Amino acid sequence: MSITAILVVAVVVLTPSAISQNMITPAPFAEVTQDAGINTPHGGVWSKFLGRFISTGYISTGLAWGDYDNDGWVDLFLSGGTESSSLYRNLGDGTFVVSNSLEDTALAGVWTGGAVWADYDNDGFKDLYVLAHGANVLLRNENGRGFTDTTHIAGVGDLGKGSSAAWGDYDEDGLLDLFVANWSCYPECLPVDNALARDKLYRNLGNGSFEDASYLLEKTMLEGAAFAVSFVDFDGDSDLDIYVVNDMAHNPIGNVMWRNDGAGCEGWCWSNASRETNTGIVAGGMGLAVGDFDNDLDLDLAFSDMTDPGLAALPAALLVNDNGVFQNISARAGVTGPGGTVGWGTAFFDYDNDSWLDLFLTTTHLTTEQDFHSAPMGMLFPFPNILYRNQGNGTFRSVRISDWQDDPKPSLGTAYADYDNDGFIDFIVGNFNIGYALHHNTGQIGTNNNWLTIRLEGRSPINRDAIGARVYVTTTDGTTRMQEVKSGSSFGAGNDTALHFGLDNNTNPTVAIIWPDGTQETFTNITTNRTWDIIFKHTCWLYNCINTP
Repeated sequence: MSITAILVVAVVVLTPSAISQNMITPAPFAEVTQDAGINTPHGGVWSKFLGRFISTGYISTGLAWGDYDNDGWVDLFLSGGTESSSLYRNLGDGTFVVSNSLEDTALAGVWTGGAVWADYDNDGFKDLYVLAHGANVLLRNENGRGFTDTTHIAGVGDLGKGSSAAWGDYDEDGLLDLFVANWSCYPECLPVDNALARDKLYRNLGNGSFEDASYLLEKTMLEGAAFAVSFVDFDGDSDLDIYVVNDMAHNPIGNVMWRNDGAGCEGWCWSNASRETNTGIVAGGMGLAVGDFDNDLDLDLAFSDMTDPGLAALPAALLVNDNGVFQNISARAGVTGPGGTVGWGTAFFDYDNDSWLDLFLTTTHLTTEQDFHSAPMGMLFPFPNILYRNQGNGTFRSVRISDWQDDPKPSLGTAYADYDNDGFIDFIVGNFNIGYALHHNTGQIGTNNNWLTIRLEGRSPINRDAIGARVYVTTTDGTTRMQEVKSGSSFGAGNDTALHFGLDNNTNPTVAIIWPDGTQETFTNITTNRTWDIIFKHTCWLYNCINTP
C-alpha cells in the first residue's frame, strides 16, 4: 500500500452493482452506539501540502475489549487518536458508562493508536498497552480501581509509529512477552529510514520490567511497514510463533513468519520461516485474523489487502494451513469484493453459531480521483464493510447488510466480544477521523443454534490470561472444533480473550484443554448456552469454583 495522500472530504456513491447482491433478512447486526452510551470521537490526520513537501500522518484506531474490574462483563477501551481516549465500564444491561478511571486512561497529549489488554504481571487484573505515534504507554491495573503509567519502569515505551501489539509467552516461563508492530516513519521522514519502523520483541523479566529481545530476530526482517501481528502456534508444536503483516509501502519485504525454535541461540532461537510456509506474501497487508475456519484442527490465517480500481478484487488473502504450509485460496473461497476496495481490520468469528467461523472485514475505498485538498491515490473514502458467511465447504458468501451499504464509513480497526453475554458475538468498528460504531448481534440469525463460551484463567506456571492455551470442543455428531487463546491480532485491536464456539444444534459437548505447559484437562457433558470460566486445574461456573482432579 503506497500512501501518498488521503481523501477524507469526498463521498463515494456506490451503485448496487458495486456490491454483492446477496441478501439476508433480518439483518444480523444493529448499530447501537448511541443507545449503549458510547460517544468517543476519533481524530485522524494525514496531510500533504502542495509545493514544498510538509506532511504528517498516522493511520490507526484503537479498540480493546477486556474485563478490567473482574465483574464478569467485558469492558471497552477506545483510543481517540488526536483526541482523548476513553475507558468504558460495562454495566451488564447493554450499556456502558465512562469509567471512574478516565483520568488515568484518557492519555491527553498522546497521539494514540492501537490497544490491547493483558495481565503482564499475573496479579489477576488486566493491564492496558496503548500504541502511539511516539512513545507507547503501558498502564498497570491497580486492582480494578485505577491505573498507573509504568511505561518507563517496564521499558516498553517504543518510539516508532505503533500500529498493533500482541502478547504471548514465547519462552514458556509463565510471563507474557510483547511484540510491537511499527509502520513506516513516512510521511515525516524523507528519505524513509527503515530503522525507524523497526518492530520490537520485548521479553518479560517478571519484575515489572522487560528487556529488548529484538536482537534474537533478523534485523532487516523487522523493518517492514507493519500493520498487524499475532502470536500463533501455526505448526502445532506447542510453542508460540509470530506472524507479522507488512504493508508493501516503502520497504516491501513481505509478511514475516517467525518460527519459534526453542531455547539456545544466545537467549532463544527464531527462524524466518516465511518462504517455507508460503506466508511471506508481498501485499498491501493491514489486518490479520487467526482461526480454524475449515475445522481441521489447525490455525488458518486471513489478512486484509487492497485492490486497484477496476481490477479483480480480493480485499483479503485467505491462507489455509496444510501441515504448516499455507495456500492462498481467496479466489476459490469467494473472498472477493468490488475493485478499489481497501481492507483494514479483519476477524474470524461465528456470528450465527452454526459452528463455522465467518470472516468480517472493515474497508475503505481506493480512488484515483483528485480535488484541491489532495494528491492522487486517496484511500480513506467511505465504503461498506464486508461480512463473509462460511458455507462449511471451503467457500464464503458475502452477506449484504443494507445499513452498511446506505451509510458507509471509512472504517479501519475492529474488535469483537459478546459484550452482553447473550451468546452472540458483537463487534465495534473504528472510523477514521469520525469515531466508533458498536454493532450488536441481534441473534435473529442462528436463533436455534447452541453455543458455548470458554474463558480460561492460568495459575503458576501458566500466564494468568492463559494465552497460548488451546480448547477442543467435540459434539455428539463427532465434530471437533479448536480455538487458541490470544491477545492481539488484527489492526490496532484487542478482541475478547474468551473463546466462543457456535455448536449448530448440538448439545452437551466434551471440552478438552491443552494448557501452555502441556497439561491436559477434559470435561464431559458440558451444559451449553452459557459461559464457563475454567481456571487451571479447577472449573468454575459464574466464579463458583469446584476442584477437579
